[in-house]
Amino acid sequence: MKEMTLKDNIKISGVGVHTGVISTIYLHPEEKGGIRFIKNEIVIPAKEDSIFETERGIVLSGGSEKIYTVEHLLAALFSCGIDHLTIEVKGKEIPALDGSAFPFIKAMETVGFVNLPEEKDNRYIQNSYSVEGRGCFAYARPADRLEISYVISYDHPLLSYQEYRYNGKSNFKMEIARARTYGLLSWKEELQASGYALAASSENTLIYDQKGILNNPRFPDEAVRHKILDFSGDLYLFRPIFIGSYFISRGGHRLHIELLKKIKRSES
Repeated sequence: MKEMTLKDNIKISGVGVHTGVISTIYLHPEEKGGIRFIKNEIVIPAKEDSIFETERGIVLSGGSEKIYTVEHLLAALFSCGIDHLTIEVKGKEIPALDGSAFPFIKAMETVGFVNLPEEKDNRYIQNSYSVEGRGCFAYARPADRLEISYVISYDHPLLSYQEYRYNGKSNFKMEIARARTYGLLSWKEELQASGYALAASSENTLIYDQKGILNNPRFPDEAVRHKILDFSGDLYLFRPIFIGSYFISRGGHRLHIELLKKIKRSES
């Protein structure tokens, strides 16, 4: 399979879900160089070495610059198979749009894609790996295609247990990329006091109150599907990606990155 980029430039604007600040990003096709962000003329490669924070999303840094919440855009690049792209960022954070990866994918499909001369260079996991902590667990083992299974569990009647499996043959765009970020209404005060979710709303977040969901879900298990979306975005920081079977229970970005770094240390 050939490497790929976009046919043309794209401009996307919107508010950042955590910072509450409007940002604009420009996607520029490239023939080489991988995926990289540029902010105020500072280049920040979309690689694990650029990761600055994993608390409520992936923050990348380079020099004095930081870019917040890159994972949904990276999940869209994963879905479309983009290998080389420059993302120029005007602002603090990648726009949240509707809280999923789907609007980014639709924007890229509008301009189309170009195959490049080089072949894709994916890697296959050779051994099994696991990490755990704070009631969370993640595991990876060899497989001949990418599989991602995820389990979430919260103290909420609709979130007490959700499980979903992406088997590599499923339609990622329709089954995973449309799943929006989510949160419990009871989290709002604490998150905003810590500087997170300042622009979270029913426009970009699936919101659960004590009895149910305040806005209309796209899937009965939308929350766990979104966790697979997040993991795919994190995985795209480790290109060429590690093909294998992944299982994550009650995880988050910190656990994802810990597992992927462990794999890379052993298999690179």
